[in-house]
Amino acid sequence: MKIAITGGGIAGMAAGYLLSQAGHAVTIFEQAEKCRPVGAGILIQPIGQTVLKHLGIYDQIEQQSARLDYIEAIKHTGRRLVFLEYRRLRNQLFGLGVHRGLLFSTLYEQSRNAGAQIRENSRITGYIHTSEGVLLELGAAGQSECFDCIVATDGSRSILRNASGIRHRSVDYEYGALWKTGSCTAVTDRLLQMVEGTRKLVGLLPIGKDQCSFFWGLTADQFAQYQRQGLEFWKQEVRQLCPLAEEMLSKIDSFTELTFTTYRDVSMKSCWTDRIVFLGDAAHPASPHLGQGANLALEDVWEFVGCLKNTGEFASACRQYESFRRSKIQYYQQVTRLLTPFFQSDGWLKGWGRDLFLPLMCQTPVLREQMLKTLCGFKHGWASSRLDAP
Repeated sequence: MKIAITGGGIAGMAAGYLLSQAGHAVTIFEQAEKCRPVGAGILIQPIGQTVLKHLGIYDQIEQQSARLDYIEAIKHTGRRLVFLEYRRLRNQLFGLGVHRGLLFSTLYEQSRNAGAQIRENSRITGYIHTSEGVLLELGAAGQSECFDCIVATDGSRSILRNASGIRHRSVDYEYGALWKTGSCTAVTDRLLQMVEGTRKLVGLLPIGKDQCSFFWGLTADQFAQYQRQGLEFWKQEVRQLCPLAEEMLSKIDSFTELTFTTYRDVSMKSCWTDRIVFLGDAAHPASPHLGQGANLALEDVWEFVGCLKNTGEFASACRQYESFRRSKIQYYQQVTRLLTPFFQSDGWLKGWGRDLFLPLMCQTPVLREQMLKTLCGFKHGWASSRLDAP
């Protein structure tokens, strides 16, 4: 088949590699002038690690990343809210803190080497059905050649989602985050988050080579207020909540060195329609509180390509893929929606409930096991469709 992939991120490059390897003629359209990773660190859970093993890049990624034995959330008072050790589920399990640039660059080279064409500076504005297939609308550049189908991996703000006509619900979260990657040796073996109520959240995610991905949760209005108050005022607030971030803070000289990101939650009635399928954040973006975005995207791509191999026909592959993935995606969307307001929202009641119940849940064996399965990506037991558990 002749396949167009819209969006040259992690999901798009993984799809480009797997589809090219399967013998399809693949063209990846990326709107940026140059394909490059956007964002900071990502947490690759055991289910995502399984996909990397199938892609043949796990060893390369693992050697340059940080092995995380547990995740931890602590109140500003020092009381522990969350303590989840991967080994409590199975001895050899762990998380991987990965620099997004490392994963992207590896997938980019793999995709190119497999034969995928990559067209940069190609902004997609829509698509048109013809008797032969589909054409991509490229704004002032006109139209693309004809393709048999489109794999849309163009992210949470996908233009093609609206163009497809598929019914969906979209909600923008009020809270986003400031992100920064830099040197930090104080936290090396865990994802650490510290909270004060539901309005202050800071996190440190080790990503290898003595580097951490730092994030500070806030609204756009709060960010504007910090900019008025000055960098040192903001740094002092971060220090008071998380002294372990000092090494990172000491190297920040301007707000321009930080990236402000907002988040969106989207539910689609279906992830596909005639000649187009949506994968990853284009299909089911959510807040990052479960740390599942990249994992679900990688899993999406692996599952869809497997379905295409099984059926040999696009519509049949989409139907099979959706039947495999629907319940798991819905589960993670629901858990994320439930969890997010307890960490980032206005008011005190949700924070009070979180502080009361989360420690008890982590200490109750049956609940802790379910929390760990959710964290690892094993919502359906020890395996997800064709992905064997590590």
